[in-house]
Parts: sequence; C-alpha cells; structure tokens
Amino acid sequence: MDLTIYHWLLIVLAFFGIVIWVFSKKRKARFERDSRIPFDDDDEDGKNKD
Repeated sequence: MDLTIYHWLLIVLAFFGIVIWVFSKKRKARFERDSRIPFDDDDEDGKNKD
C-alpha cells in the first residue's frame, strides 16, 4: 500500500482533531457523568435484583 504525504497528513490531522475533541472542556461534564454509569443502581427504583 503506497501512502502519499497527503494521506499521512490527513491521518495525523484526524488523530489530533479527535484528541482535541475528546479532551475539550465542553465534554468533561458528559464524560464525568458517563464514568459513573457502572456504579449506578441496576434499576430505576433503587433496588438491586440480588
């Protein structure tokens, strides 16, 4: 597979674009909320099924 400099440039720019998007301050609240999902109750009533 013969990649030109333009392909590599596109790959690098896409990588950095995604990194900047992920670590932007606008996304921090959502990622904090999503990181607590495994620790939330199993159902809406607050009762575990165990």
